[in-house]
Order: sequence, then C-alpha cells, then structure tokens
Amino acid sequence: MRVALVGAGYIAGSHAAAYAAHPDAEIAYVVDPVAEKAAALAERYGARPLADVEALLDSDVEALSVCTPSPTHADIAVAALAAGKHVLCEKPVARTLTDGERIVEAGRRGPGLLMIGHVSRFEPDHRAARDAVRAGRIGEVRMMSQSITGELPGWSEQGWLADPDQSGGPLLDLAIHSFDYLTWVCGGVPERVHAVGATRPDGLVDYAVATVRYDSGALAVVETSWAHPAGHGLELATELSGSAGRIAWDYAGVAVGSVKRAGAAPQAISQLGDRGFRAEVAAFLDAVATGGPSPVPAEEGLLALQVALAAVESLRTRRTVHLPRRGSESP
Repeated sequence: MRVALVGAGYIAGSHAAAYAAHPDAEIAYVVDPVAEKAAALAERYGARPLADVEALLDSDVEALSVCTPSPTHADIAVAALAAGKHVLCEKPVARTLTDGERIVEAGRRGPGLLMIGHVSRFEPDHRAARDAVRAGRIGEVRMMSQSITGELPGWSEQGWLADPDQSGGPLLDLAIHSFDYLTWVCGGVPERVHAVGATRPDGLVDYAVATVRYDSGALAVVETSWAHPAGHGLELATELSGSAGRIAWDYAGVAVGSVKRAGAAPQAISQLGDRGFRAEVAAFLDAVATGGPSPVPAEEGLLALQVALAAVESLRTRRTVHLPRRGSESP
C-alpha cells in the first residue's frame, strides 16, 4: 500500500518509522511547506517530497497520516477523504469543536476509512491495563488518575505548541491522551469537567489538573504539565481503582534499565519505544485492507476533544463545565 505523510515534524517521524516497519506499506510522499524538512524525511525513506497537499490528492497513494498542527487537521482530512484516501489523523482530532465535527462528518461520507491517532490505546502497558479492567479484574471502576508531565516542547515549527490559540496548551494537546484513554478504559460517558492550573506571564497555562465525572459515578483526575525543567523528559503514571482491586504503573516502572554517562543524568531505556505507533499504524492498515471498522472512530476522538475543551473552558471561567448529553446535539 502506497502511503504518504502530511507533515515532516517530530510526530511524523514516528509515523514514518511505523510505516517503514510494516511489510505491506511503502512511503511514497512526504508533504511539508518547509522544503528542507520534507526533503530530509523523504530521503530517509526513499520517498518524494511535495510542497502542498493538492498534489498529493491527485496521486496514487491510498492512505496518509495527517501529522500537522492541530488547527490544520480539518481542511487536510476533509479534502483527503473527499478524494477517496484513507486517513490516519493525529490527535487531537482538531483544535475546535466545529472543525472536529467537520472531520466526523467527512468520515461518515467516506469513501475512505478515518482513524484518529490516539496512540495510548496501542501502547502495551495501556492496552493490558484496559483489557484487565474490561475483564472485570478490579470490579466496578471507581477512581482513575493519570499524570503526563514534561518540559515545554521546543521542537514545534515556529513554536506553535507554545501558542495556546493554536495548541490549546497541555490540557488540549497532551492531556487529551488521558481524556481519551480513561474514557476508553471505563466505557462511561463524561458528564462534567473541572480544572485548575498555573498560568505563565505570556498567558500559557503550562500546568493543570482536571477532574472528570462519568455517568457511571466513576471519577478521573488528570494531571498535565509543560512546566517541568528542561531535560526532565516525558513521565507518565496511571492508577485505576475499582471495587475489587487496583492497577497502577508508570513509565519508570516499565523501563528495563538505564544509561549513566559521566557528567549527565541517568537515562532510562524503555521497552516501549515506538511500539505504540507501530501497533497503531498496523491497526490502521489492517482496517483499510479489510474494509474497517475504524480502530479509533472519529466520534471517539471528538468526545476526547469535547472533554479537553471543557477543561480549557473551566480554567477560563473557574466553573465546572457540564458536557451535553450524548445525542442531544450533532454529532
């Protein structure tokens, strides 16, 4: 299957490695308005660089990954789906609810398959914990928590991640992993959200804690940060508590060793690596080959976006935000 990457930044590198590792995929094109970035990534995988998406839509590629800044997702995904391409769109599905709804509707029209790239669902530790919960091993889910913390990502093109208008800050760009994963774990419907946070002088909320109440009575607490010191790295800790048991793990606990160099802080060697992205891309390609269903439906990506946007709104208003009942508004 001939595939393309739209975007040649940090996350596109993970998608590219995952496609390259799949025996049935060939990376044909890399699209990025920054010619040097497109050329560098394309050369690494024997692909052809392109400057714009329009040329890609007329090409022979069957599937593509959208790995561009969040505000651009909707226009690219909608156009690609209309052109008959299969689309794996990075999280969050979009920056705004309106754009998210556009993508959902385009996915319903098809004819291509649409999947949202919530990679946490495909990481082995996350999936094993979810499977254990769904098998009833901890009873009825009562309390969930997840912390994802790190330094401010300085690798985004023109610093778009540090612009809250574009990225939504860590509550939207980073914590959306948790909002999607914990909803997927408990199978409940999020009903209300409350968040508090710390704001930098430039207006970016770089540390926040959000609580989510589900219709089942389960509660989730999500901590997120871009405020940790440089060199801190990305750290994650999760706890899932139920009426009959508890599951807890963190990234440090699933690392298999560490590297210690003179004059430098120890670095963990993780057994996870890019396995999540490889499993995600494999699930996408398998769904395309078999005609679906989508491994992560756009509607579920939209729900995670609704929770994240509710958390951002709660920060702004200092009030609890109630989510609309499912089915009470479109989609």
